[in-house]
Amino acid sequence: MTASEPTAGAKVLATGIITVDQIFGVDELPDGEGKILAQTFTEIGGGVAANAAVTVARLGGSGLLAGCVGDDVAGDRAVAELERLGIDVSRVQRIEGATTPITAAIIDRVGGRTVVNHVSPMLYLQADPDPAAMIAGVDAVLVDCRWPAGAIATLQAARAAGIPAIVDVDRPLTNDAEPILELGSHLVFSRDALCATAQIVQPVLALRTLRSRTAAWVAVTEGANGVSWLDDEGLRHRAAFEVDVVDTLGAGDVFHGAFVLALAEGRSEEAAITFGAAAAALKCTRPGGRAGIPDRQAVEDLMATTDGALC
Repeated sequence: MTASEPTAGAKVLATGIITVDQIFGVDELPDGEGKILAQTFTEIGGGVAANAAVTVARLGGSGLLAGCVGDDVAGDRAVAELERLGIDVSRVQRIEGATTPITAAIIDRVGGRTVVNHVSPMLYLQADPDPAAMIAGVDAVLVDCRWPAGAIATLQAARAAGIPAIVDVDRPLTNDAEPILELGSHLVFSRDALCATAQIVQPVLALRTLRSRTAAWVAVTEGANGVSWLDDEGLRHRAAFEVDVVDTLGAGDVFHGAFVLALAEGRSEEAAITFGAAAAALKCTRPGGRAGIPDRQAVEDLMATTDGALC
């Protein structure tokens, strides 16, 4: 099977946070108090799981989303945008009295960022995940850790169904999130989340330590330093694609969306990492958070210029 011949109709459920992103473009990131004039402003949907679902759809799969928004205007906009992008939002719950998560992102001229996020404390308290309904007909799932009950329900259902269950671990896992370590088939950590969870500063040692605590396949993403993972051959590494960075907002979400889609299509982990790395690199060359998610042809074209063919 070649990169241009994905498994027909691969479906991925992403469970987790849905946000509205307000993106300010500035010359330099703020340093202390003061006022800053933004050269550009964009408002667009975002969120770890939501962006992953959009990535799946943009790359030729079927993106399904389970999560929560408030019963407010921001929630209306977030859900409407996802529907326009072809995402199945039938598993998205509207929570009475809660506000939809909002993210303010300040992006400088070289792609650096400062992000402030607000999530209503009551957003997930009233949510009621239905595991069987959530994974019906899907080929793989991806969860973030923002909605713990939803993540655990999704992972449990995925394990029972025998399908890949990927966890995007971009925040340290606390004791109450321990079931996530046990239930995920693939755990993909950011560097900071990995080191904080393992309480070890050195990423490779932290990766080995976490691998000893779980039966899952484990990896760590390090932005421009690429991706490292452990498999039967030991420690492996995939260098990042070299690109001119404009905006890194959402790049990690895009990596995870592409990675889980490749697994849903039956690809190997190594091939899925290459696919994810190419998609994330292209996202970094484009401004506007979610607006910069590439399509499949662009990803394949980038891989064709290197030794990164999908196998």
